[in-house]
Amino acid sequence: MDKVVDCLENAYQEFVTAAAAVLETKSASDCERTAATDSAMENFKKKWEAFKVACDQAEELVDSAKQRITANTTFPVNEDLIDIFDHSAVDFDD
Repeated sequence: MDKVVDCLENAYQEFVTAAAAVLETKSASDCERTAATDSAMENFKKKWEAFKVACDQAEELVDSAKQRITANTTFPVNEDLIDIFDHSAVDFDD
């Protein structure tokens, strides 16, 4: 789990850094399209895709954990326990 969280955190940090680089290169070029801005945008796109993959992996981990928790909290029906409630003096249906 720690590996998935670390991967997500790293991907996020790289994505934010790439976004900042795009803004800086655009600012430095007076918002003109240059080789540097194109390169920064291409890097930004790659980091965005990597971040989306990391998010998908984290979502899969959460879904898996939810399924395991749900599977571990369902209890088999105990027929003896049902018989006890059926023959009790207290009406549990009210």
